Amino acid sequence: MLWYNIFQSIAAFKIYKICVTVNELEQLLDGWMYNGSWLNDKKHGCGILSKISKEDHTIHRYYIGQWVAGKKQGFGHNWFEDGSYYEGDFCRNKRHGYGRMWHCNGDYYEGAWKDDFYHGMGLLVKENGNKYEGQFIKGKKEGYGTFYHIITGQEQRGFWTNDWFINGTMSDADFRQSATRPTPYPIPELKVITDINNAQDTSETIYDNKKGESFSTEPFCKRASKRIVPNICVSINTCPCLNSVL
Repeated sequence: MLWYNIFQSIAAFKIYKICVTVNELEQLLDGWMYNGSWLNDKKHGCGILSKISKEDHTIHRYYIGQWVAGKKQGFGHNWFEDGSYYEGDFCRNKRHGYGRMWHCNGDYYEGAWKDDFYHGMGLLVKENGNKYEGQFIKGKKEGYGTFYHIITGQEQRGFWTNDWFINGTMSDADFRQSATRPTPYPIPELKVITDINNAQDTSETIYDNKKGESFSTEPFCKRASKRIVPNICVSINTCPCLNSVL
């Protein structure tokens, strides 16, 4: 009898020990190695598929789980060469059913799968903390769902097509005040009117408008009994009413 210590599982954090006989151990081409149950010369039942590195001869786990007629089917753990990890249901060697996926780029997905794609209801958490919760079709956001902008503290709620947000609402989330960079809503700067004459002209114009009287938006000037208001009439040539008087 041979005892093999299988690497620590990410999901269960336990050390697996499996008792096998020499006849149950198959060395495959290119370093692939299978250890488990067989039926009619095919992997069937519970088994472990590993690969021996040609460089340092270390054993790297690839799949631990259930097999049916030589294919991954049922619940299992799958490690990918790029460092990604999946645990969940399989059907005919594809992720199918419910499962969780830790991507090598930091993204995380939990939910329904079909033919190796996100498909159905699921939760996708991006590496930067943003997350989407809703419907997927063939790996893309499709249907009703909510996208949470964790950094700015906002949420998009509505309908999606081919990963694009097409109809819905954009609003502040409950966690906006705790966001890293919450969306700013600056208060407009208050300005004090220092020119009394300009302020008087403005108030008279508003008053006339409230009474419903018609008024022209063309340039105009006012004649004062003692002096001409600065910044209204620059010269005689530019003020038609003064020209008529003079």
